[in-house]
Amino acid sequence: MDPIQLKQRVQELEAEVQQLRQEAERLRLMNQRWAQLAGTDSLTGLPNKISFMRALAPQDIQHARTQGEAIGFMLLSGDNLGPINETKGRDAGDQVLRGLAEFLRSALKGEERLGHLDGSHYAVVLYPADLAQVRNRAEGLRLEVAAHAFACADTEVRITASFGITSVDSNIISEPRSAAEKVYQLLNGALYRAKKTGGNRIEEAVVDVAL
Repeated sequence: MDPIQLKQRVQELEAEVQQLRQEAERLRLMNQRWAQLAGTDSLTGLPNKISFMRALAPQDIQHARTQGEAIGFMLLSGDNLGPINETKGRDAGDQVLRGLAEFLRSALKGEERLGHLDGSHYAVVLYPADLAQVRNRAEGLRLEVAAHAFACADTEVRITASFGITSVDSNIISEPRSAAEKVYQLLNGALYRAKKTGGNRIEEAVVDVAL
């Protein structure tokens, strides 16, 4: 192979290497995107139910167990969203849900974990926090939501929020992921009671069994 041919071959190999690098980067970005989609709710950009219940909440629970401290939980939902969907359309309802997510993200502190479970249901983990602290925090959020104007189509709307809350002694927890599932099942019942009795209120869930 003469020098000219050798130079051409080197250039061809360099081009092939560059193409391989570009393909590797494309695949890396694609994998990163899929990982993000798998753990993020597409409507709100918050951690979705799978990532929140299977990874994030259990991580906080495990931390609480290590420190032997109480850990608080909230399940909250916007009230009166059905009429918005009926009168202004589903897109307007989704806009309010996004607005509520943005509001909660800005209102919550850095150590308070937030996730969007489904529909209008948002989950929060507070650590460390006893029941009085969780109730005070929920009451503050309830008042702030009621005072906030949410963008909705070409106007603004006012909504309220209902809360199911509890605090758990980490010493009764044996398996963090199972505990997260059980706690939020109990909170779902508390949230239902809050809505059934008129909404814009806080109901406590009692956790009196080992988790």
